[in-house]
Amino acid sequence: MTFKTKLFLITLFPVLLVSGLMLWVITFQSTRLAQSQAQTVEAMVIALKREELKNYVTLARNALSPIYQSTLTPTRQAQRQAREIVRKMTFGEDSYFFIYDEEGKNIVNPRLTYLVGSSWIGLTDKDGRHVVKDLIDRARSGGEFYSFVWKKPSSGEYVEKLGYSVFFEKWGWMLGTGIYLDDVSKQVLPVQAELENNIRQTQLVLVVLSLGAILMTAMVIAVARFSEQKMADSRLKELAARLVDVQEQERKRVSRELHDGISQLLVSARYGLDLALDRAKGRGAVSDPISKSMTTLDNAISEVRRISMALRPSVLDDMGLAAAVKSLASEFSRQTGIDVDVDTERSRKLLSDEARTALYRVVQEALTNVARHSGADRVKIGLKVKRGYVDLTMEDNGVGLASEENRGAVSSGLGIRNMQERVESFGGRIRFSRTAGGGLAIHARLPIEQSMLAEINEA
Repeated sequence: MTFKTKLFLITLFPVLLVSGLMLWVITFQSTRLAQSQAQTVEAMVIALKREELKNYVTLARNALSPIYQSTLTPTRQAQRQAREIVRKMTFGEDSYFFIYDEEGKNIVNPRLTYLVGSSWIGLTDKDGRHVVKDLIDRARSGGEFYSFVWKKPSSGEYVEKLGYSVFFEKWGWMLGTGIYLDDVSKQVLPVQAELENNIRQTQLVLVVLSLGAILMTAMVIAVARFSEQKMADSRLKELAARLVDVQEQERKRVSRELHDGISQLLVSARYGLDLALDRAKGRGAVSDPISKSMTTLDNAISEVRRISMALRPSVLDDMGLAAAVKSLASEFSRQTGIDVDVDTERSRKLLSDEARTALYRVVQEALTNVARHSGADRVKIGLKVKRGYVDLTMEDNGVGLASEENRGAVSSGLGIRNMQERVESFGGRIRFSRTAGGGLAIHARLPIEQSMLAEINEA
């Protein structure tokens, strides 16, 4: 894993961690809030149901009061009338009134009629509560709410029920009613479902916002990395151009010293030996060593001139790029035996010294690759001035980059990269392709500098 990748992950990790913690905290708090609100709603509904039950019992008691308090109607007739009234007082599918006497005998139950006529004083629910007895006791104490498990008429299941009862002392009756609490839960369920839906929507919004934050962070990091990379590439190009410039300056200095210093000294020594040879004519013992030394000096002078030209040809500074390319091609053809055809146009005032040097080095590098790897016997070099550009083309009839061996040999060094960097540092471009005959074609283009055009126009 690269350092930049590690830095990218380290930068994103806090955002991911904070987003995850926020999502967990909000989910946890929202769930607790939903449960709390559901419990609050349930408590409110039960409180309303308690008040409703109390009102129902009060209404039933008021409905029976005229009969219960009447002294004109016999007791049995009054009780019979009261039973008929209570039997008809139902509300809802599972809500009804019931009457038990003080011994636990069921007198009225319009829904569970099989209970009527039997005593249920000892009846207990699944939790061990004496339902009828407890209802009678609470009715005697003035009326209290009481929870118990009872059979629901509509479903036949035993569910939790909330009851309320009052006592008719004169008749020894307990009158009561109740509601099944599973109906309350059904009323609370939509509220709870709505709360859970809101929680899910909140979570979704948070996830989207977190993803957006992560994406924005990633984009900012990517932009920063791209900007940093672009700046680094720019600085690297500037450094490469500076190194090339320093290298060319050093080559120029060394070439000048070789040409103007060592070469001149060797030529002076050659003249001295030539003079000594003239004076030693007829003396074989002296003239033969002098002749050999002169030959050695001639070779040394030629080598110094070759090295000087390879470092920095003086013709490039004195006569321009076209003459330098012709001189280089001529020397290359003489040394390698490869035929070089040169077609150039003068471009000395169209390019800066550095740009001319860059194109010259491209030609030099390309010819070196031809000699080492191409197997060609003919090279064509073209240097043309076009509208706004100076074009350099080179083609050979060798193997080009067709074979893996040759491609690796050419690209393994820094030659092609150096050519690309030299040309691109001056805003130009270079392209490598195959010729129709399978050889290598190089096309380099450098833009003519506006400052150079201005100088030409002024001239």
